[in-house]
Amino acid sequence: MTRSFKRFTRWMLLCSTLAGAPYALAECTPANQFETITPGVLTVAAYVFPPYSIPGPNNQLSGVDGEIIKRIAERECLKVKTMVVDTAAVVQAVVAKRADVGIGDWYRTAERSKALGLSAPLYLDVMGIISDEGYTKISELDGKRIGTVQGYLWVDDLKKAFGDNLVLYPNPVAMAQDLASRRIQVGADSFAVAVSSQQKGGYPGKSIKVSEPDQRVKATLEPGQSAFPYTKANAALGEALSKNIQALHASGEIAEILASFGLDREAAKVGEPRMIQ
Repeated sequence: MTRSFKRFTRWMLLCSTLAGAPYALAECTPANQFETITPGVLTVAAYVFPPYSIPGPNNQLSGVDGEIIKRIAERECLKVKTMVVDTAAVVQAVVAKRADVGIGDWYRTAERSKALGLSAPLYLDVMGIISDEGYTKISELDGKRIGTVQGYLWVDDLKKAFGDNLVLYPNPVAMAQDLASRRIQVGADSFAVAVSSQQKGGYPGKSIKVSEPDQRVKATLEPGQSAFPYTKANAALGEALSKNIQALHASGEIAEILASFGLDREAAKVGEPRMIQ
């Protein structure tokens, strides 16, 4: 084989490789058409909030919300870029168009919808009761010192129901410490968050039960629907998110993701979309 023929063969192989590269990329067809801040990339604002949002090193992302958004990105032929921020900064990042979407158990509320787009509901966030006795009813908490975490839907109703017997905490860790030292007798937190904490060694020996419906606490009758907040002006992105979420519900994948984190599949039965007023 002559040198010139060898060079020609190598040149042909190189051309073939280069020609095949864009073809390989073209094999992925997005389910929908919309723009993102960076073409080909879905920028996700996330904070540490297991089991919903679990950002990790090297742009890794997990948690219920994390797994759902990764599947959506895959369906849309997008890479995921994770922006790890504090809780309050998630909304700011989305509003300021530094992130396309936020994750971390964000309720669909009328007030929030004024500044943000909100996707179709992902799952229900139900109230859990943490106790030694295995309480499931609000009536069983009468006369007891109760703790709960600021920011949840049930806080105002619990204040009305229990008055000075309710203690508010800035985060679940502070509440868990007082529960362990018996400064409070019962805790009320997101069932999923409490279960996730117990899986990692928190609440040793405690029972965590979903609260039964009670007229005094509306969130036990109509749990909050969680969603992905997105940049309000990007209506096409919002429509794509919602279509993908509906498809993932229909396939049973969201229920499977919830179960993979030790949560109840029933939380995927979100019902019709609604806003918390």
